[in-house]
Amino acid sequence: MKDPEPVPIAEEPAPGRASLAIAPGVLLAGVAGGIAFPILPIVGIQAGLPLPFIGAILAANRATRVVASPLVGVLADRFGGRRTLLVGLLLQCVVMALYALGIVTRRPGAFFLAGRLLHGPGSACVFVAGQALALHAGGRLHAGRAAAAVRAAMALGIPVGLVVGGVLSDRFGNAATFEAALVAVALATLVAWRLVPDLRLPAVGGERWIDVLRATADRRMLAIGALNFAGSFTAQGMVLTTLSLVVRERRLTILGLGDTGSSGLLMGVMVVTMALFMPFAGRAGDRLGLHAPIALAGLVALVPSLLLVALAPTPAILLAGLALMGLGSGALSPSLLALVGDITPRERRGTAVGLLQLSGDLGGTLGPLVGTALFTRSASVPYIAAAGLLACFAPLAVGLLRVGRRKPG
Repeated sequence: MKDPEPVPIAEEPAPGRASLAIAPGVLLAGVAGGIAFPILPIVGIQAGLPLPFIGAILAANRATRVVASPLVGVLADRFGGRRTLLVGLLLQCVVMALYALGIVTRRPGAFFLAGRLLHGPGSACVFVAGQALALHAGGRLHAGRAAAAVRAAMALGIPVGLVVGGVLSDRFGNAATFEAALVAVALATLVAWRLVPDLRLPAVGGERWIDVLRATADRRMLAIGALNFAGSFTAQGMVLTTLSLVVRERRLTILGLGDTGSSGLLMGVMVVTMALFMPFAGRAGDRLGLHAPIALAGLVALVPSLLLVALAPTPAILLAGLALMGLGSGALSPSLLALVGDITPRERRGTAVGLLQLSGDLGGTLGPLVGTALFTRSASVPYIAAAGLLACFAPLAVGLLRVGRRKPG
């Protein structure tokens, strides 16, 4: 199958159409990660795998993605985001096949570990290339809209995977669940091959990778990366891993559900609120040229939301805090990606998005570790500490207010 001719940036397709072509692959890459969590630990325990080894299997994809994301960004600039996206989706197909083989052969340890290790660079290819393509497709006027569509797909992927993995596993078995996921990702690959445009610029030749990274990491990009780290550390890292502990300790229930059901519903409210608000934030930033102020507003909203969760005595207040957290994250996330497009030359957007993905993965990795460690002191301490951390990052968001709407290059 021959790739279509590259689409010049001056002839960009409609951002809505391009984003809808990119989003399914991005969503399913997240689903591939989330679908493993309800299944892999249980199968591992049944097979007699040591708990530390099971933990290493679950963490392996994030570790390899942290390493792969910056390199994938450079590759996306050199060889095109479309090709990088397709490679990532093909790797996701292999990941699902490895999961299924682990169950069919009754040797889950080696196959599960191999799948998780491969999922890291595979998801890096999809996430980094998808975001870079969104910035190209959005162009000068619609970067926020395109960024919001792809970021929302990223945010929904893992929660959808958790639900799908649990339901399909109960009804049809573990192997059938991964086989169904393999078919879904394969279909997404075909859709991406047919519909995702090849928005490439001429590659910058004769440069070493380290020189490209140095040229991309200016002070504004470092500030955006720091804010992305802070947002991922709190809402997507610490909160999602400690919320169930808060619900259990305070005996808070929603709709008569138990600890697990109540915490799952509360997490769902936060994630869905975030995903639904992203398009509004992205469009507002495009129309008014206010991506930096919207990012600042999102960061500011996260501070009281964390305090509400920290001190919530009732389910209603806890729900309000998490809804506000979803709004704050929904404003912050697409605005930061749009700002990357504002300050980064077009031929280096892939590299810049790779660094942005790296900062988010680092935050998402450290958040659970710090949150669970602080939780041993009090259920409120992790959230109060996170609110203080975000307040310290506010000057960086204020400094980005000087970033204008005019794009470089």
